[in-house]
Amino acid sequence: MIIRRAKPEDARAIKEIHVAAYQTSYRGYIPDNILNDMAVTEEQVQRTAEYLTRVEGWVAEDNNKILGFAYVVYPEPGVIEISLLYVHPDYHKQKVGSTLLSCICQEKKEQGYKKIIVWTLKNGPSIGFYQKMGLIQIAGEQKMWKYNLPIICFEKELTKHL
Repeated sequence: MIIRRAKPEDARAIKEIHVAAYQTSYRGYIPDNILNDMAVTEEQVQRTAEYLTRVEGWVAEDNNKILGFAYVVYPEPGVIEISLLYVHPDYHKQKVGSTLLSCICQEKKEQGYKKIIVWTLKNGPSIGFYQKMGLIQIAGEQKMWKYNLPIICFEKELTKHL
């Protein structure tokens, strides 16, 4: 598996993973009619391609197939935030997400960043993943996300092994 920076030409694969992951991971949290109506459109692919020119995107790729992606943003000096991290459902439990996150964190640690944060759905399917990766929930940090769902914040010092 190769971890590399995302390019605008990765937009279709990223959008397809995004939709498939949403439809699988958020079933039971987001109404079925919304999830069932999600589709990849040319407009979304173009918006994603344009977005990739402005944001730091990463992909996990194997045999020229993108299996997962992440977006990194910088909310404050010394801190990185994973604003999105999704793996195609066909590749869950195959270390795609953990490899992707570990590679990003290693590079950012080498660049001098001190902390990673990530917001995830409260009581959602990703909590166990982030805990396994060594991130710890920040007590009292909660806000509302799409569809009026609560999200919580996890963090980890990048000086520690991830």
